[in-house]
Amino acid sequence: MSSSFLVLVVIAVFMGALIGLWLRSSHREQPSEPPIHRSPEEGRKSLAELIQAGQTINAIKLYRELYGVGLKEAKDAVEAMRDGRAPMELPERRELSDSEANDAIERAIRDNDLIQAIKLYRAQHGVGLKESKDAVEAMRADLLRRG
Repeated sequence: MSSSFLVLVVIAVFMGALIGLWLRSSHREQPSEPPIHRSPEEGRKSLAELIQAGQTINAIKLYRELYGVGLKEAKDAVEAMRDGRAPMELPERRELSDSEANDAIERAIRDNDLIQAIKLYRAQHGVGLKESKDAVEAMRADLLRRG
């Protein structure tokens, strides 16, 4: 091999590496957009459009945002709608009063259904999983203490 050929190969490898670095840096994940606040009717319409367009992941994200459920529940619901096992139009969510919600949480704790109690607490208070778990465990300890 001639030295000029080796120089060309080295230059080509170097240029390929530079182009690869540039492409990788230009395709970095952009920060996600904040959630769009929409009415329940607009949300259900958008959800149906996403499902019909085959955008399952986005539909699951929207379902979670609209109904405040976990990933598995949202995935199951969206798949049921996509497969025709559930209607696209979902019933309105009935908001519980504070006392009804607290009674439901306490009932779930007494039934030893801590997962349901945590879900109810999260939905009522709008906090994260850890905060809900800690609050439900504290409520359970208080109920056990009181008898």
